[in-house]
Amino acid sequence: MAQISAAPAVSPTVGAAPDADTVVRTILFIGMYLAVWISFHPFQSLAEPPQTVTEAGDRVNQVAFSALFLALATWTYFHEPRRLLLLVRPIMVVALLWCAASVIFSWEPALAARRLTFTGMVMGMAAMVLLLPKDVRQFSDMMAAVVLIVLTLCYLGLVLAPQLTIHQATDFVEPEHAGDWRGIFNHKNMAGVTMVLFIFVGMFVARARSFGLGALIVVLSSVFLGFTGSKTAIGILPLTLILSAIVTRTRRPALAIALVLVLLVGFNLCTVGSIYFEPIRHLVEEFLPDPTFTGRTELWEFAVEHVMQHPLIGYGFYAFWGTEEVVYALGGSQPWVNAASDAHNTYLNLAVTIGIPGLILTIVWIVVMPIVDFYRRPADAPATPLQVLFIRVVLFGVYSSCFENSFFQQLDSVWFLYITAAFGLRYLSVTRVAA
Repeated sequence: MAQISAAPAVSPTVGAAPDADTVVRTILFIGMYLAVWISFHPFQSLAEPPQTVTEAGDRVNQVAFSALFLALATWTYFHEPRRLLLLVRPIMVVALLWCAASVIFSWEPALAARRLTFTGMVMGMAAMVLLLPKDVRQFSDMMAAVVLIVLTLCYLGLVLAPQLTIHQATDFVEPEHAGDWRGIFNHKNMAGVTMVLFIFVGMFVARARSFGLGALIVVLSSVFLGFTGSKTAIGILPLTLILSAIVTRTRRPALAIALVLVLLVGFNLCTVGSIYFEPIRHLVEEFLPDPTFTGRTELWEFAVEHVMQHPLIGYGFYAFWGTEEVVYALGGSQPWVNAASDAHNTYLNLAVTIGIPGLILTIVWIVVMPIVDFYRRPADAPATPLQVLFIRVVLFGVYSSCFENSFFQQLDSVWFLYITAAFGLRYLSVTRVAA
């Protein structure tokens, strides 16, 4: 951000028109987040068969987000672009170079190169968006506006177009979700994780700007979350709140990092590990009504098998699922594998596409280092509302990724806010701004 500070900005004169610079910042910020959360294909009908697998990508998204990138880059060029260098760190460079190496050795190098380029563009936009708000108050106001717009569209959709905002028994895929709310999103799980992010934003707004406005966002998001029926989002939310409370109250970063990583390993042992370790499988069968995690175990087993075949460099950056080799050859007669767009586990997805070393580098960069950055504030300074928002987003992304694919997504509501939060914690740590 231009000038990050926990202190409220001086209130403008009542009735005074905003200056042109503020208007441009606001349009770019709100436009960017609306493009991510609403997308350019909202209110999709699920009654039709899914589109045929294609490697060409979505032209509308490519053009629209390229235009947004150019707009943000132009603005940043005239507003101290060297500030972006503060976000660059050695582990980030090494991780991205490893991703690039996976492109070279990929079985689909052109596809992997396009996806890495677009992912880099999205990450660049997340970094530049951080520079738009002049202070925490403006960041809070703009984020609250975006969230309320999305929530309004979701609730209006329930009334005006329920067939496009609520899963139906006529859905071509997964008709068993009939009755679950999805709003403007194309799946209840995406709606669920987004509502959790909105709850975090509401809690931030309540502390940094207006308790009433923040409470309104929390209530609206919580109600919608409950009706999505998204077990992952509903289950990870309380864990994130408890863990973030522990992290923000301890001054021992090594303990916090160890706790986060131990829980992460534990989550993956209880999920992916249940396929291979009989005691864990019996434990899962004892306590969960669906020990297959809604069919994910089949995908996980398939992914682990192919990680072992290419453990070093993987199959190429996001060039595995949905390719002709998987859909028509490797997947064989397994419908779930043939139709899958990812492993429904970020860490397996990374291992199969950029290899185990790439997975480790990524975890260090965007799981461990954001926590390290959080603890770089002065020892006697309390965590600011902005830092708390960012660490909650990071922790939620870390654990929800055990069941969904989030990291390095080209267009994903969790990934965009996640990488923004990771960059935000880095920026706050290196600028040494006092609370």
